[in-house]
Amino acid sequence: MNAGLDFCRIAACFMVVVLHIASAGAIQLDDNWMSSNIYNSLVRSCVPLFLMLSGALLLNRSEGAIRFYQKRFVRILPPLLFWSVFYALWRATMGVGHGSVWQAALAMLQGPVYYHLWYLYAIIGVYLIMPFMAKVYQHSGPQEKRVFLGMWLAVSCLLPTVAQFAPALANLTNTYELFSFMGYAGYAFLGAYVFEHIRLHGPGNAWVNLGGFFISGALTAAATHAMSVQQDVPNQVFYSYVSPLVVLAAICAFRLLLALGGQLVRHSKLLAELSGCTLGLYCLHVFIMNRASIVYGPLIEGHSLAWLIPLLAVGVFMLTLIPIYLIRLIKPVRAVI
Repeated sequence: MNAGLDFCRIAACFMVVVLHIASAGAIQLDDNWMSSNIYNSLVRSCVPLFLMLSGALLLNRSEGAIRFYQKRFVRILPPLLFWSVFYALWRATMGVGHGSVWQAALAMLQGPVYYHLWYLYAIIGVYLIMPFMAKVYQHSGPQEKRVFLGMWLAVSCLLPTVAQFAPALANLTNTYELFSFMGYAGYAFLGAYVFEHIRLHGPGNAWVNLGGFFISGALTAAATHAMSVQQDVPNQVFYSYVSPLVVLAAICAFRLLLALGGQLVRHSKLLAELSGCTLGLYCLHVFIMNRASIVYGPLIEGHSLAWLIPLLAVGVFMLTLIPIYLIRLIKPVRAVI
């Protein structure tokens, strides 16, 4: 199973790169918007996959909250600090600094200094609830787990989406105090549940999972296109990481990627090494993408994004992976990369 989990993490990281490259063309309804919309819709499950992996790995562990926090935050806080300083300094060189060192430190405490670092902040909140969620998960039967997931899907996924079209429903969460079933932490519970089901019953038919993934992505693209054309401006309601269609895509992708990774056991050592690079790759790729765009930006004008997006994604992924892999050969540096 470790090979499958590592393969899933690598794939999810590549999907993040595709997402950020595709998003650059999704800001206005021009000739390339449809291509951006399709790729964007297909990879929206990237962040949910990371959260599901955390749940699959951590919710079945028996350890106290303090011990859990000691182990997890030692792993997440140094990279958060390092990459926040990295991007703060880079922004300063571009004349978009935060003023004094104190002001920069305060800005880092208040939120990400660069947009993609939001995930490092979000995972702190997920980790805070995870030791208690682990107790709930471990002491719940199959029916109770399904009830919890059903409540989470209803409150975090269905209700916010439906409320976009029926604003009168927007206050139901406040009215009924449904906050316990809100947030991205539900993906961790979902990941543990799906992983447990895979271990007991197998990942299911690969074609069904593949079909479910692409159908979910296609429906996301179609719904986004219809709403955007109607409003004459890009509408990202169905891009939400807790959109019901994204949840379905994440489940199918998780099952499919674990199955595919399971066929690569003989390459488990390589997969483990590449998987270890994903945090650094996630953090650095935006910088590489920005710098590389100075070169490829003028070259791609007038060309179709239908083939440019995957090509650029592979290029940025590899250009980021190589330095991260080489830097991680220096073992003391691994704590922050």
